[in-house]
Amino acid sequence: MNSKDREGLTGDQKGREPLLDPALLERLSRLSIVARSRIRGTIQGKRRSRSLGSSLEFADYRPYVPGDDIRRIDWNVYGRSGRAFVRQYWDEQELHVHMYIDISRSMSFDGSLSLAGGRSTRPLPLAAGAGNPPPDDNKLRYALRLAAAVGYVALAGEDRVSVKLFTRSITEELPPLRGRASTLRLIDFLTAAAADGEQQHAADHDGSDDLSSAIVSAAGLPGRAGQAWLFTDGLYEHGIERTISALAGAGQEVVFVHILSPGELRPQLQGELKLIDSEQQTGKDVAIGAGVLQAYKRAVDDHCAAIRTYCRQRGAAYLLVDSGIPIEQAALRLLQESGLLR
Repeated sequence: MNSKDREGLTGDQKGREPLLDPALLERLSRLSIVARSRIRGTIQGKRRSRSLGSSLEFADYRPYVPGDDIRRIDWNVYGRSGRAFVRQYWDEQELHVHMYIDISRSMSFDGSLSLAGGRSTRPLPLAAGAGNPPPDDNKLRYALRLAAAVGYVALAGEDRVSVKLFTRSITEELPPLRGRASTLRLIDFLTAAAADGEQQHAADHDGSDDLSSAIVSAAGLPGRAGQAWLFTDGLYEHGIERTISALAGAGQEVVFVHILSPGELRPQLQGELKLIDSEQQTGKDVAIGAGVLQAYKRAVDDHCAAIRTYCRQRGAAYLLVDSGIPIEQAALRLLQESGLLR
């Protein structure tokens, strides 16, 4: 990829910070997405499928039968055993990477403070004060950058990539892309997603508390087996377990990327404050002291542990990401250490 192409991938005509910088792209181009099982696909690719085919990777021998290509006979084996055996090779197919990106209200909030309470023990997405976070200093922006990195690795490895944005329903979809040349379309779509999310929020006054309402539907579930990456802050009352189960049942290797901000993981506020729920836009007066913060931290830990446990039970990968760490560290070190990229 030349420098002009890289500028197109990382530039933003509206002057916003680019999703990916050239140095990160260069490092990502050396990686590939790890699939735990052999991939069955319909288009020739670079991944070993469950089928035998015509790649260069040896699979096994089988006895020769009339009609077999004699060029596949292993004459060395024939010379030793006096019996003709045919070499078999793994077929190589593509992996379809389905990416789901949560663009709900809480994802566009930088997480100055969250608080556990009310009708459940889950952490609620609450904002302190009336100010809005800077447009690029939020979990949505972080999720889009991380999705761009994963998508770029997939396309560079000749895998297929599709993207769905969701709130209470699937709001926008990028049809399947394939090949490194499609990266510009992926980046353009993800770059525009932040503005699309703001427009969606303006029309969506009622936040959803059920993750499955968008994904577990005819429009949401993938039509073909592959690998499903779910980028979300997980701040939902219901539907997380149902979503993971439904994706797994649809033949997906599920990757749950749980993105929380530093303020949500380690809130630093104290005193008497009015907190505004970023999803429901309701307010609550609270007095925050050491005891409240300790209870909040336990609620966050329990919430994350519950998702991690269910992912393990369903064979899904779980990755908790602090949006305060550099995107390069998350895209390279965390994903590699988790065995998702190599």
